Order: sequence, then structure tokens, then C-alpha cells
Amino acid sequence: MSLKTSIDILVQNIERSLILMLGESGTAKEEIAFRFLEDGLAKKETVLVVLFSHSSFDYLEELKKREIAVDKYLKDGTLNFIDAISFRSIPKEKPPNTIILENASDLLALSINLNDISLKTTKLRIIFDQLSLIALYNSAMQVVNFLQSLAARVRQRNQSALMLLDTGVIDDQTEKTLHTIVDMVVETKRTEEPSGVQQLVRIKFAKHKYEPRWVQVV
Repeated sequence: MSLKTSIDILVQNIERSLILMLGESGTAKEEIAFRFLEDGLAKKETVLVVLFSHSSFDYLEELKKREIAVDKYLKDGTLNFIDAISFRSIPKEKPPNTIILENASDLLALSINLNDISLKTTKLRIIFDQLSLIALYNSAMQVVNFLQSLAARVRQRNQSALMLLDTGVIDDQTEKTLHTIVDMVVETKRTEEPSGVQQLVRIKFAKHKYEPRWVQVV
């Protein structure tokens, strides 16, 4: 487990959970997502990152900067990607363990590939970076139906999925609907203090015991 602030140390259990992480752009959502990934790899779980805002090449470079042994995890199959953005640039070489979707709005293809990877492992963490862009590419009803299916699959297979969502991207009604689907809501924010800017995170609600107060991301 990471000694830094992470979802894993703020809640009793993340298994069988669809987790929604909300916050304005520029708060600690991506940092917490990286720690969610690190905690999963440390626990020998398989991690799948679904990318809508970064290419798998860029994401791997960021992981290397964090001194994560990406070559090892790629080789043993515990680090995987579904890349929904690189189809635009058609990379000459595809990174290992990467599926490149041909259309960022094709939720059916995304669901099929997710299911295929999910069936191959008993311990799986999925990270969606970002749900905001899925919502922009698809109608609210399509996104809700997709997430309902994902939630059922995650719970049945004792897995977990973390979805990053910028506040204000989707309408209030759709966001409220998402709250009824997920098992946990995490919030991030930043504040101006005399000592400088602070990045904060809290679990707003969860089905397991959790730390409810705002905690500084350290």
C-alpha cells in the first residue's frame, strides 16, 4: 500500500466497487488515479487503463517518471491499456498490451474489449481517464447504460473501476444518475492557504467504512 494519500488508505475495501472521482480540472484527480494504479500493482493485481485524454505512449512515459517498473509489468501482463485517442494519429508502433479503438465513441467495442480482459484475471483494477470525454462522445443514456453494465460486471467479479470526471462537463441530472449507479464517490478540490495551495481529497460516500473528512494529498 502506498504511504501517500490514496483511495486504498481512505476506505476499508475497494473490491466490487465502481468508483466515481469528481473534481474541477487541475485538482488532484490524476494524482490519485496514479496512486490507485500503483497500489494495485503493489498488491499484484492486474491494472487496465482506458485512455481518452492521453495516448498510451504518453501515459507510459509519465509512469516511468514516477519510477514505476513499467517494462516488468508490461512483460508479466499486469499493466494493460485501451487507447481511444491514438487512432487519430495512427502510431507506427503500438505499445505492448495496448488495444487501440478505431472510434472513441464506440462504447460497444470498448465494452467487448473490457469484458475480454476482465475474464482473464480475478484481480483487476480499471481506470477511466477520462469519463468526461466518454460523456462528450456519447449521449447521456448511452453512457448510463454502459456504466450500469460495467458496474454489474465489476461487482460480480470482485474487481474495481475508478472513473475520473471533471465537474461541470455533464448535466446535473446525468450526474445524479451516476451517483445511483456507483458504489463510491470521491471528491477532489484545491484551496488557497497562507502556506500555499493545498490539494485535498475526500470520500463523499462508500458502501464500506471510510474516512469522510477532507485529507491533504501528500
